[in-house]
Amino acid sequence: MNHKKIVAPLTATTILSAFAPLAAQAQIQTEEAETSSSNVIVVTAQRREQNLQETPVTITALDSDALDQQGIVDVQGLARAVPNLQLLPATANPSTLQIGLRGGAEQVGGLIVSEPVVGIYIDDVYRARLQGSNSQLGDVERIEVLRGPQGTLYGRNNFSGALKIITRTPSATDEWVNGSIGYGSYDEVKATASVGTGLTDTMGASVSVLYRDVGEGYIYNRATGEDIGKEENIAVRGKLAFQDGPFEATLSATYSRDKNDGYIAVAGNLPRVPTGRTDFVTTDDITPRFGTDPYIVEYPQESSGRTETIAVSLNAAYDFGDITLRSITGYVDLEDDWRWDLAGGFEPSPGVYSAAFDRSAESTADQFSQELQLQGEALDGKLNWIVGGFYFRETGDQSITDDIPLFGLNNLDPTYLSIKTESYAAFAQVDYAVTDRATITVGGRYSVDHKDFDASIQSGFGTPNPRTAVSLREKFSSFTPKIGLDYEVSDDLFAYASISKGFKGGGFNGLSILDPSVLATAYEPQSVWAYEGGLKSTFMNGFGRANITVFYNDISGLQQSSLISPGSFAIQNVGDATVFGVEFELSLSPIEGFNLFANVGYQDGDYSFLDPTSQAAAAGGTDLPLVPDWTFQTGMNFEENLNDDLVMRIGIDGSYTGDSFSEVTNAIETKAYFRSNAFAAIATDDRRWELKFQVDNLTDEATYVAGFTGTTSPGFTILKPRTFLASLSFAM
Repeated sequence: MNHKKIVAPLTATTILSAFAPLAAQAQIQTEEAETSSSNVIVVTAQRREQNLQETPVTITALDSDALDQQGIVDVQGLARAVPNLQLLPATANPSTLQIGLRGGAEQVGGLIVSEPVVGIYIDDVYRARLQGSNSQLGDVERIEVLRGPQGTLYGRNNFSGALKIITRTPSATDEWVNGSIGYGSYDEVKATASVGTGLTDTMGASVSVLYRDVGEGYIYNRATGEDIGKEENIAVRGKLAFQDGPFEATLSATYSRDKNDGYIAVAGNLPRVPTGRTDFVTTDDITPRFGTDPYIVEYPQESSGRTETIAVSLNAAYDFGDITLRSITGYVDLEDDWRWDLAGGFEPSPGVYSAAFDRSAESTADQFSQELQLQGEALDGKLNWIVGGFYFRETGDQSITDDIPLFGLNNLDPTYLSIKTESYAAFAQVDYAVTDRATITVGGRYSVDHKDFDASIQSGFGTPNPRTAVSLREKFSSFTPKIGLDYEVSDDLFAYASISKGFKGGGFNGLSILDPSVLATAYEPQSVWAYEGGLKSTFMNGFGRANITVFYNDISGLQQSSLISPGSFAIQNVGDATVFGVEFELSLSPIEGFNLFANVGYQDGDYSFLDPTSQAAAAGGTDLPLVPDWTFQTGMNFEENLNDDLVMRIGIDGSYTGDSFSEVTNAIETKAYFRSNAFAAIATDDRRWELKFQVDNLTDEATYVAGFTGTTSPGFTILKPRTFLASLSFAM
């Protein structure tokens, strides 16, 4: 009996039942008072400004205050605030992430050929690479995480959703000066500054700077006697914003550099070497290789990472009255390199240390994108419409070098990869109000990707070593429609339902050892039909929000990272899958200064068909990677005047991630884990100065989240131990 299938509808029914009183209360609140406009959250998920509670899309929106209250300082931290979102360290360096959401997953983000399943946008410019995705969040106005395929308005590779980072933009009338300086665990020093001012009656400018240096590591390398895990982050952003009558334009330029000790796989032991689902192990089975300390490695070689990004964008619009023309132009230049030991090293004889699985890479990528939008209203505001076109071009190169004494493969020659992608798309969407409360949405997008791939790989041994060249040319296209209906049940209760299609293009493989056939095999696109319905409720005069979504994803051609041979990984179209889920979010301010928040996610993912030639089928895999059954977060923050001059703030939150598998074979299960964070702060009454003490991983949990298990010398991904940061900030 499949207990998950029984639990799923019961879960939906239970949460919907709990939602009913909130809806009733919303109706009562409507009669008593109108929603306070100061509590409206404005989002741009549908390419225009809308009230979060009146937007027929499942969205988590976090402004700068919410990020501060929850201690979210980088993109990875968003996972605990967004139901069902998984953001985990990738085997590259700390600035690169694995992403999983609603059945879609991308786990090899450090490769030039990999592309995300959740589109990442910074100031509306699409970022094609997962390298650098785990950026520090400096001078951010808000973040919107759209869940479910966004195939119509956003397009390529928004298979499971979109993550939008909106940074603060100056104006001719705004002036601010703010900054912070802090010191924390492992000799961390962090400083931020932001200045904005008007230059003329029509132009404003701003500059923001972030510097962070973690001078000591939290992992001990017994081979070198050094602590590793050090990081340095630098980010500088400048903006010019112009507005004169119907014309507006914002020019933005950003430079960022992350230097670190790379991805670090800690050394551990397992009771056996698992081969798949039938003999799988769990993270609870892992024991530290050396005593009781899990934060130890033993490799003599350098571990390092570096990501350097330059980004320039221009967002310009002209309002003709009933029609607005907008142009979004973006350019991103990326350099990324890393080196690490996937197995944590080993000691072949007492006091002699050796690399076990030493892999390094260097890459560059350049992308240019241009989007044109034409949108407006008609029929006395009953019809909202948008049409547009999108062009994207990217080139990139990467070299990968392996030294794997663990498998007797020493000092292999580099593998060279080169890519070129050109993408075109046209899209349109209309929203028509059939009544004062009911609106129908119809839209569609047609996308075409042209992809070129050239590679060269060592294919044997000799003098010199033989090499094989690979050259592939592919074209992928898709039509991604959407149809939706939303209904304003009352002024405080909004219902919506939609059917939409998402698409992630096919591509190429780049991680192979002595096997040209891996590089010579392209994978096909994956697509999803998503069926979704939700309720958004506002109550307590706008100081309470409760939103729930139920979704069903029908995925075809599912792309998953598979181990082909030791050290060789390939994306395979393993088959088809379905994912049923429920997501619930609550935000409540019952009294002034006291805020409660919570979110719950449930997922049940199953393969509906497995290709018998896939690694998932061969290993007996039954569960989709990065699809935990449950996630939840709950927390609170409170502030109170201590006297006429000082205000105290405190906050705490905890997040839970349920059982899940980290790889397609289901060879290792990540057991459920819980992590908590807290802060306390004292500020002046005018909020100009604040002293804050933040603690992450309050209970100092040692949390394993993945592992390299196909060897007697396994290595494991482990989250950071408890850290603190004391900071002094000012705002004027």
